[in-house]
Amino acid sequence: MIRVELLVLSLLTVLPVVMGDTIGYLGESVTLSSGANPSWHITKITWSIYNNDTWIATFKGKNRNTEWFGPFKGRLSINTSSGDLEIRDVRRGDDMVYSVLLTHGQGEQQISKVRLTVTERLIEPSVRKVFSVLKDGYCVMALQCSSTVKDTSFSWEPEASFDGSFWRGSPNANISVVWSSYSPNRNVTFICTASNGLTNASRVVRETCQDEQPKPDVVVDGETRVPGIIKLLLGFLFGCLLTYIFRESLTCLSIRFNKRRSINQVGATLSGFEKKSSLPIERS
Repeated sequence: MIRVELLVLSLLTVLPVVMGDTIGYLGESVTLSSGANPSWHITKITWSIYNNDTWIATFKGKNRNTEWFGPFKGRLSINTSSGDLEIRDVRRGDDMVYSVLLTHGQGEQQISKVRLTVTERLIEPSVRKVFSVLKDGYCVMALQCSSTVKDTSFSWEPEASFDGSFWRGSPNANISVVWSSYSPNRNVTFICTASNGLTNASRVVRETCQDEQPKPDVVVDGETRVPGIIKLLLGFLFGCLLTYIFRESLTCLSIRFNKRRSINQVGATLSGFEKKSSLPIERS
């Protein structure tokens, strides 16, 4: 009878507790809770992995050791008061189940299991306007939402007061597009939410679509400066083009003009010489 009571007491002193999931973000720090009662006086702590047969951090009396396992060396800290374990610089390989055995009081023990899920922290998605046109009195606009994080899904929501039409395109390669149609001359707000199944991140965008109005020319002292400059530039370019096209004809005309002027000068010279000389000059 005494042996049975001791066996029952020994079984009751080890209390298994499941702590649930904890999310850790790549490159950041995460704390795994031991599940200890704050009133406990903890005398021994053992954190382990792989079915409790690989120690990674221990504490007993004044001795603590967080260098048991190579991949965790230099990245662990153990809180001797609460039994919690801190993991720094979280990596993909840290995604697993952790066990902690606590001893407190008069030798009572508790075993807790914590599942650490490692993921990449989502940042706000990027949103840009890819299409906007005013047609038949309505603004038609397309907005694109994207994220650099893999395996990201998106959802779009307009503002509560939005009374236009909108429809979402099928997301592809971490990109999602929403199309909308609404009356112009107003601001509209859309919310794009990115999710990786564990966390969410949202971006709020506010866009405006206005009726197109003819823009007046820039007027200075009653003159339209911009059209005048354009006309001058076009005239100059047109002149250069004509010169290039008729350059051969202009060259021929110049040569013929110079030749005719030379002949006239020679004729004038011979006439003067004939008057001064008594000898007749035979002309060809």
